Amino acid sequence: MNDIDLAALNILIADENRFALSILRQHLRTFDAENLFEAHSGGEAYNILCAKPIDIALIDFDMAPVSGPAFVRMVRTGQDSPNPSLPIILLVENADLNRLTVARDTGASEVLTKPLSAKMLGQRILHALENQRAFVNAESFVGPDRRRRRNAHQPDPDRREN
Repeated sequence: MNDIDLAALNILIADENRFALSILRQHLRTFDAENLFEAHSGGEAYNILCAKPIDIALIDFDMAPVSGPAFVRMVRTGQDSPNPSLPIILLVENADLNRLTVARDTGASEVLTKPLSAKMLGQRILHALENQRAFVNAESFVGPDRRRRRNAHQPDPDRREN
């Protein structure tokens, strides 16, 4: 865990629950993260993103009035978005299939389930930064390629051509 160093990163964290935000801040400081920008709603987080050079965002799924998925949509497709390809980790308390599908389809880079440990958080941040998937900008989707496996369809000699 000590080999993770986040000191050079500008990290945006957003959660309407102040206690959850303080735990997140404490976990990040375990990895020497000092450039933390905090928000209590998706709208506030977006305003910070427009004003500061953010490297990664950790956003709670269930904020109101602007939710985590709404924040992701604003970043990915907003006309004034300063960084549509920003790595965004959505934090969820209940990782049911519906929420995971919403997170994926809105363009979240990663999803992390609460409660989380400092180790889990550090590893997921490194993964999101070091293993960025190809960015897709299509009519119906903007965000990291939703396919996780690079060679999902291996050539099969028994597979027909058409």
